[in-house]
Amino acid sequence: MKTETTHTHTQGPWKAHPAFFFGHDSFQITGTNGDSSPFLCRLTDDTPNFEANARLIAACPDLLAALKSLVFEASHFVHGNGKNGTFVANELKNAIAAISKAEGNV
Repeated sequence: MKTETTHTHTQGPWKAHPAFFFGHDSFQITGTNGDSSPFLCRLTDDTPNFEANARLIAACPDLLAALKSLVFEASHFVHGNGKNGTFVANELKNAIAAISKAEGNV
């Protein structure tokens, strides 16, 4: 399964950092790729569920990678031309870890 990418995003992983911004508690999301940490966005406490939303945003690259890999391997496994079930189980483990990160359980 090949998909064309027409848009790119800051490479992951991303991280949500607690911060204080102009009198508000906030979470700042940054990329953690390479030597620099590019600023991506900030959610403040005047936004409902800002902490949970920040964790979800920070998990996006992990979720995307895990789901793409899982879909690819599962589709090949189902059609009999992919890797064995152990590999698919590992991809499921990666997907579960990405979900856990999004829910703040890391």
